[in-house]
Amino acid sequence: MAEAGALHAGYEFGEALKIYNSILEQTTDSLQRMALEQKIVLCENGLSLLEYADSPTVVARERFSKEDFFLHYPGFADSSWALMPSSLFVTDSVQKKSFVYFPEGAKSLYYSAPDESGSWNIYRTEQLNDTLWSAPVVMNENITSLGNEIFPVLSADGKSLYFSSNGHYGVGGYDLYVCEWDEESGDWGVPQNLGFPYSSPGNDYLFYNTPDGNFSVFASDRQTSGDSLVVYAVLFENKPLKKSMTPSEAAEIAKLEMTSDAAAPAEQERDNLDDGRYSEYSAAVENVKDVEGRLNATLKKQQQSRELYNTLTNADDLAALEKRIGELELEVIALQEELGNASVRLQQIEMEFLSQGIFLKEPEETGEGGGKQSWEVPAFSFASNTLGSAPHMNVMEPVKPVNLAFRIESEPQDLVPLEDFPGGLVYQIQLYTLTKPVSSTKLLKGLAPVFERKISGRYSYSVGAFPTYNDALSNLNKVRRLGFSSAIIRAYNDGEFMNTASARALEKKIASNVLYQVVIDGYSDALPQEMLTVVRSNTNKDIAKVSDSGTTRFVIGPFGSKGEAETLVAALKVVSDQTITVETVK
Repeated sequence: MAEAGALHAGYEFGEALKIYNSILEQTTDSLQRMALEQKIVLCENGLSLLEYADSPTVVARERFSKEDFFLHYPGFADSSWALMPSSLFVTDSVQKKSFVYFPEGAKSLYYSAPDESGSWNIYRTEQLNDTLWSAPVVMNENITSLGNEIFPVLSADGKSLYFSSNGHYGVGGYDLYVCEWDEESGDWGVPQNLGFPYSSPGNDYLFYNTPDGNFSVFASDRQTSGDSLVVYAVLFENKPLKKSMTPSEAAEIAKLEMTSDAAAPAEQERDNLDDGRYSEYSAAVENVKDVEGRLNATLKKQQQSRELYNTLTNADDLAALEKRIGELELEVIALQEELGNASVRLQQIEMEFLSQGIFLKEPEETGEGGGKQSWEVPAFSFASNTLGSAPHMNVMEPVKPVNLAFRIESEPQDLVPLEDFPGGLVYQIQLYTLTKPVSSTKLLKGLAPVFERKISGRYSYSVGAFPTYNDALSNLNKVRRLGFSSAIIRAYNDGEFMNTASARALEKKIASNVLYQVVIDGYSDALPQEMLTVVRSNTNKDIAKVSDSGTTRFVIGPFGSKGEAETLVAALKVVSDQTITVETVK
């Protein structure tokens, strides 16, 4: 095992894999097999990452304490890192020393904190007003793993989220990842490992591109031990050309040694290119950049037009803007296709160079005479920032969803408050009615969720919240077998009792495509910013401004379920005292 571990650490993943597989074939110990299988996966990942490795130009490296290494990154403003306030922790039971990047004027924060199990997740919170922040929301299932996600940093344009994790596709320890914002889904995409040499079999932390666009900075313990890390600065590469590497090449590059002349490697690699071939490559890169720029500009116009549409009331203005939005959508499609073709062409040129052993950095800007400007490494120096103090933050309490799934637990379960009973047509299994409340929840035999109702001086206990009669019927005998032999099915519509025959008739009439919308009254011109923030924190549904007979209403939707609409209403009522209701879309 020790030999395999050393090979793994030295990037000899194939050789380590042979040893791990050999041991796996011989052992019957279940715990050892699990450990071996995990190491085998890491080695297989390492072999894949060796096919797409980078060779960046290192401009600086220095050792710092693990306690405050992030204070030495240039580009982070002084005092922008702070000890995380207790209000940002999502659980009171686990609060550990943690730091949050809190730039001045930030309206949203991405930070890492432990959940109740002790695993560290990335959360987001939005500023609602001067002191109130939205309830922390954990990142989606793409980002959240069984391991820990730490040191999240948002790119300057807000489109890339960098973080460290020991639970995603990697080679061991903490690796570095990036995920991109998906405009279409309105959420973050699948994280991508930054690959060698940024990630390593050691622990790698806090990847950051400096605002001046010159450097990428990250930290690692690959060459240290104890309580220190080495912070590395490499020249920023917008589109690094990655290549296949041998284990020995990867291990050597992973040392991230500084060269005496950072310009030399790039110049030498270009010596075997004639001007025509270099110009072709340069033109292809510039073409991709140009199309990307035009696409981003068009997407911005499209977003601005949609936001403007929600504020207009004049029918002619609305019609004209609808036409413009349609034109922009067609333009976006065309630009996306153009970008795809341009990217394919650039990749073809890069692969041609790669097959001939030519490795390029991205070409420099041309000078006035059309020639290439000389390569000059920008000056770099580490910072000596101080730890700041996070402002006072009132953070909304997260709304914990009530588990309404029918279940039979081994331990007694608490009664569910009646205010959490869902709206719409719901069936339940009534257990019994009593003249006094149950003396102990043990009498409910682990059934959940159970609701208590007081009707005409008697106490009724019912389990479940079934959307259809057949759902309730399929669980009726499970309840009766627990000793509730007289259990029967009851129906409720928006919380009111309804006889079962009428409920089943109503169930047949309800169309599967019933939609709901949230309606906000009391605002004449526009919704306050804090309400818009709450809306966007909970849903990406459209917001429409509707005027009728001098009355203005804001409509959000449509929603496929009443519960989803009611969740938004509950969140909005925290920041507004106006009338906010759920209506059926007619």
